[in-house]
Amino acid sequence: MTPVVAVVPLRDGASGKSRLSAHLTPQERRALVVALARHVLGTLAAYPFDEILVVTADPEFTAEVVGEVLVPVSVLAEPPGRHGLNAALDAAREHVRATTWGARLLVAHADLPLLAVDDVDALVRETADVVIAPDRHGTGTNLLLLPADDDFTFRFGPGSRTAHEAEAARGGWRLAVVQRPSTAADLDTLDDLAELAGLAGLAGLADLAH
Repeated sequence: MTPVVAVVPLRDGASGKSRLSAHLTPQERRALVVALARHVLGTLAAYPFDEILVVTADPEFTAEVVGEVLVPVSVLAEPPGRHGLNAALDAAREHVRATTWGARLLVAHADLPLLAVDDVDALVRETADVVIAPDRHGTGTNLLLLPADDDFTFRFGPGSRTAHEAEAARGGWRLAVVQRPSTAADLDTLDDLAELAGLAGLAGLADLAH
């Protein structure tokens, strides 16, 4: 069976959810980042991945987050001088290539409050080379599954769904798009927080939606 490694990029406890800075204190934003990340990691931990890897610019903060997860999670620090999400994912892929030959890589963002094991299974069971789960607007990429050994270029940023689809076409990789309400629901704005607080069931989340 082809090994599958889950990769979660995680920033730090200070700069995360910056779009909510006008509404939440730094302490509240930190608590939100922690709650969301622990939910995503806990969901991934319930699936039989060969490895769960968090790539981060702040290993100390990440150690605090993963300390509550009941299965081993590897933490990889972003290499010096290689900043940004795409560079961090390149570093994670290099690690996976060196440690788990022939693996598929599932990139999952750390702010998916409704993500469930069934969602993860739906992506992993897809037989296409590249699998995209778009955000609720249909323009971003919340989850991305791809072969770790291929030279697929990560294109996270504005319009990443179209960019990733174009990258798959460029390389001749078979593409599948998985659209599920719980993979599409990410949390970026105060409206998102108010809407998702009651659905997610994350401790303390509803208290922040004031």
